[in-house]
Amino acid sequence: MHPQFQNIIFASAILVCLCINSTRPAITEARSANDALTRSPDHSTVVMALLYPVNRIFDIFDIFRMNVGFGLGYGINVRATKVLQAGVESYSTVRIGLGKESGIWNPRYGILYTESEPFTAGASVAYMGGRQRGTMEVGTTVHLGFIGAEAAIDLAEIADFFLGFAVIDFKEDDY
Repeated sequence: MHPQFQNIIFASAILVCLCINSTRPAITEARSANDALTRSPDHSTVVMALLYPVNRIFDIFDIFRMNVGFGLGYGINVRATKVLQAGVESYSTVRIGLGKESGIWNPRYGILYTESEPFTAGASVAYMGGRQRGTMEVGTTVHLGFIGAEAAIDLAEIADFFLGFAVIDFKEDDY
């Protein structure tokens, strides 16, 4: 095995051990009427510091939605934001690619996930479809027959990514 890979594996193992050992003593049983579990004050700081780089990577993936869908239906949607969009859609697909807030493997980032859009049509605020789309998402979706594709970026997630470097998480999606 290449020495650089060995160093990466060793450093990762140390980080995992630190995470496990830092959270165990931080949870103590409270002696209250409801016997709730409480965390020590330093728990959130330690965990936040250890997960900081992971959250920045997840924030990058939040920005993009790119996928291909397979399933019967039709549709086209063009959006500058959730309020400024137009289209007509009706499909139920299995999607492969980057998606948000759905998925089999990870509910936050779908690699393989399903998406349904019942019959929706309209423009601007009258458009009621696209529940899975972000408020500030800019992109397009096209689905014809049995195959479709989607590409979009979320402007709010770009802001969340950059503000995350100052430990500001207005999207409240960091672990």
